[in-house]
Amino acid sequence: MLSRSIRNLILGIILLLVWAAAASAAPAVQIPDDAFDFGKVAQHAKVNHTFWIKSTGSDTLRITAVVPGCGCTQAPLKDSVLAPGDSTSLEIVFSTLSYRGYITKRPYLETNASDEKTYLKIVAELIPYPEEMKPIRLWPHRLDVSQFTTKPRRRAGFKIENMTDQTLRIIPVDTVSKDFDVTLPDKVGPGETVEGMVIVHKDAVEKAFEQSITFELDDEEGSRFSLPVQRKYRPRDED
Repeated sequence: MLSRSIRNLILGIILLLVWAAAASAAPAVQIPDDAFDFGKVAQHAKVNHTFWIKSTGSDTLRITAVVPGCGCTQAPLKDSVLAPGDSTSLEIVFSTLSYRGYITKRPYLETNASDEKTYLKIVAELIPYPEEMKPIRLWPHRLDVSQFTTKPRRRAGFKIENMTDQTLRIIPVDTVSKDFDVTLPDKVGPGETVEGMVIVHKDAVEKAFEQSITFELDDEEGSRFSLPVQRKYRPRDED
C-alpha cells in the first residue's frame, strides 16, 4: 500500500500535468488562401468568393466579429465557433457600384486567438465600359438567369470573343461553392467567339442569388475576368 507522501506526490504530478495541458491549450486561426483577385469586372454588379477559415489550435476558436470594411462589401459567416481541426466558409460579396480602376478591400476577422486582426484581401479592376475589355470581350457582361414564371429557368449562356491573334486557354479559377454549375470551353482561337453556359442547381431553383464566376487566360499578363451571375426568383402564373 502506498504511503501518504507517495500518494501526495502522484497527485501533485497529475495536477501539474493537468495544469500544463490546460495552460498549453490555445486557439489558433488559419486562412490558407487569404487573398483573391477578381480581375476585370463590370460596374454596377456583385461578385463573390468563398474563403475557408480553419481552427488550427488546441482549443476552441471563436470568431467574435467579421468586419467587411465598407458598405460595398458583405461577409456572411456560416459558423462562429470552431472546434480544433474544424473549418468554416466565409463568403465575401463585393458590390462594384460605380468604382473605376483597381480597387482593393481588406475585410478582417476578430477572434479569441489573438488581439490582432486576421485580414483578407480582395482585388478587382472595375471597367466602366465592358465592351472595351481586352484581350477578350464578354457578353453579356452581367449574366441574368432570373425566373419570373412558373416554368423553371435554369440555364443562361454567355459568349467569349478573342480580340487577339493568338489562341488563349481559358482556365477556371473560381467556379465552386456556387448555386450553379459552369461549362467553359478550354480555349478560344484568334478572332473566334466561343460560348459558355451556367446551369442553376436543382436545389437552388427556388432562390435568388448574386454570385460570379472567375477565370484566367494564359496570356502574358495572366488576365483574369469575373462574370457576375444574378438570379431573381419571382414566379407568377402565365396568362
